[in-house]
Amino acid sequence: MKILVSIDLSQSTPHLLDYAKNLAKSLSARVCLLHVTDSQQEILGYGGVFGEFPMYIDPKELRQEIASRFHHEHQQMLQFSQQLQTEGLDCVGLLVSGTSVVATIIKEAEKLAADMIIIGSEHKGLWTQLIEGSTSKSLVGQSTVPVLVVPVKG
Repeated sequence: MKILVSIDLSQSTPHLLDYAKNLAKSLSARVCLLHVTDSQQEILGYGGVFGEFPMYIDPKELRQEIASRFHHEHQQMLQFSQQLQTEGLDCVGLLVSGTSVVATIIKEAEKLAADMIIIGSEHKGLWTQLIEGSTSKSLVGQSTVPVLVVPVKG
């Protein structure tokens, strides 16, 4: 069995990994940790989202900032996957760039022939849900692979 665990590298990640680890051990499953990263965040941060305060974007600075964030996220993924390997699991970590988190998770689950996707969900207020949406809710609605949503605290 193959389990894809989508993590956001937030403070709730260790809780989600504990749950996934225990489930994977009980099922003798292989684990793939997935973090979807998006460099568009940095690009939108320069010059304002709606074009207010236009400023010059130094491409070299932008590349360095994106590279620095990718390096940091890669190190975190490596640390989490090594931690699960140390605890006896067959585990690999993937850092994938994508502009749509849900579509990227689904695409990677299909590539890996995952039998299950595990994702964390923290309770958000109504306004936050309206503005940001819900990754877990969208994933459940769009995925053909079974999705296990684990409640986590932020």
